[in-house]
Amino acid sequence: MRVTLFTCVAVSSVALALAACGGKPKQVGEYPAENSGENKTSEETPKWEGAAPPPPPLSQEEKAEKAKPKGGGVQEGATRRNDQYDKEATEVVIKRAARQVKENCGHAKDENGKGTGPWGKATLQIQLGASGRSKGVTVPAPYQGKPVGNCVEKAFSNLTYPPWGGADTEVSWDVEIVNPAEPAKK
Repeated sequence: MRVTLFTCVAVSSVALALAACGGKPKQVGEYPAENSGENKTSEETPKWEGAAPPPPPLSQEEKAEKAKPKGGGVQEGATRRNDQYDKEATEVVIKRAARQVKENCGHAKDENGKGTGPWGKATLQIQLGASGRSKGVTVPAPYQGKPVGNCVEKAFSNLTYPPWGGADTEVSWDVEIVNPAEPAKK
């Protein structure tokens, strides 16, 4: 029963495929190219429009020339020193944190729900670990210990940047803490 059912399904599928393709299968000599009077040999393969012929094989001299490095010598790319931090990539991360400070830390409130400031510009000392993670930030007085200073510390506490093989380093960075009550300066 299973073989008969499978055979019926297979025969039905073939019949449907033939019907979808125009009914009966074409016989030799029924194709237009065969009846057009053109003399085509069976060895000739049809060409696709736009297809380019394969390139001729390279000679030994051409292969040797192609294998030579260009530029007439040792090729040296722009290599980054591994004993110093990547200044460009690290600055992108620090600028992002400074932007967060400018947009958010002026709104920091004390335990009574009041924004007490101080507001203004401050120069931070950021400790960059060679592991690619910030090791801390020093917030100057009068911001240190205040809600705005705590906000600044949080913004710079989890920075991630490319690691390097040298020693940890410290960078200075200016940030602005904006008073939310004053109109924004552009």
